Amino acid sequence: MAETIYIEHSNNAIGIIFTRETKVIDTGLSVLSENNSGLVSEVSRLCGMAFFLDGQVPEVPLYAVPYLEVFASDGRGGWFAATSEGGDGPLYHIDRDRSVCLVSDCYREFFSGILSDPDWRQRCLPGGPWPRLPEDPDGRKELAAQLSASVPSTRKAADPGPLPRVFASREEAEREFPILDMWTVLRQEKEPRFQVHPMMSPKDREGRAFVHYTAWRETYAGLMPEAILAAHTMERCREAARRSDSGNTFVALDRENDDRVVGFATLSRSAREFVSVPEAGEIVALYVLREYQGLGLGRQLLERCLAWLPRPRAALFVLEGNEKAISFYEHMGFRPTGHKITEKQEGGTLVEIEMCLEKEPRQ
Repeated sequence: MAETIYIEHSNNAIGIIFTRETKVIDTGLSVLSENNSGLVSEVSRLCGMAFFLDGQVPEVPLYAVPYLEVFASDGRGGWFAATSEGGDGPLYHIDRDRSVCLVSDCYREFFSGILSDPDWRQRCLPGGPWPRLPEDPDGRKELAAQLSASVPSTRKAADPGPLPRVFASREEAEREFPILDMWTVLRQEKEPRFQVHPMMSPKDREGRAFVHYTAWRETYAGLMPEAILAAHTMERCREAARRSDSGNTFVALDRENDDRVVGFATLSRSAREFVSVPEAGEIVALYVLREYQGLGLGRQLLERCLAWLPRPRAALFVLEGNEKAISFYEHMGFRPTGHKITEKQEGGTLVEIEMCLEKEPRQ
């Protein structure tokens, strides 16, 4: 039976095999930037596309189905976007009201044409009138030469199909499209009950926040001042999850309980400045809900982090007095270094013990 799967775009190299009847549609939106150069400035001046520069990438609050790459603004609150097909795919204009129009079915060939047409926006874009761009025939000729714009595309333009739909957010898009992330699709296959994957979806982030909040109360009651525990609110945990990089955080999931997040671990490929161990990565956090402890999930999370750390040593800090955690890390090969850090917070002081693992050299 034919089906369509909508997957949030990911740069992770994950191979998914579908049946011939399955159509896979990437969703989402990213913003591309260019190096700041005179060439980019000339393109913006003569072609009316204000390219985004490195270090000056704006927030574009949009979500597209299918996936789009926004690369320039029109100077009037709209954007230019393309499919990720190396310049041979279609080019779209997204207006301020999120309406979309097809500008060209082949971006590269279209770009060659607009270099010689100062009035192309009036002819091709909605929302006019658009001011005429500078004539400057010499500048246009030089720009075309620098961009090799006269070299035609070797690919025959394909039918771009229906226009992309653009929404204010993924949540809004999900009201019409059942969007998944790649890991959710993988988890739908026959696999073990408990699985460890990089944090990907909004549900994963909310689950990470819940584990962070709950595990603190389960673990640290009696080990740290109550005022510090009280300040560790769910909102603070949500903010930490929002800032957490998907590539540096792993979540443990219970497939038999609606893919509930029951544990997580966060790593840093380079240890923070107060770590005393040289050439070390760092396990920044590792928590498993009490009801799921003893099932090997802490080991799975830790081993996944260690496999991703590129440095020869791994460091971590554990709260002084947390003997259960210290015993676990010692069982996994970590040893105290003798270094401690003392952190004064509103409501009390925390002392953490540094531990280190010498990783086995890669073969």
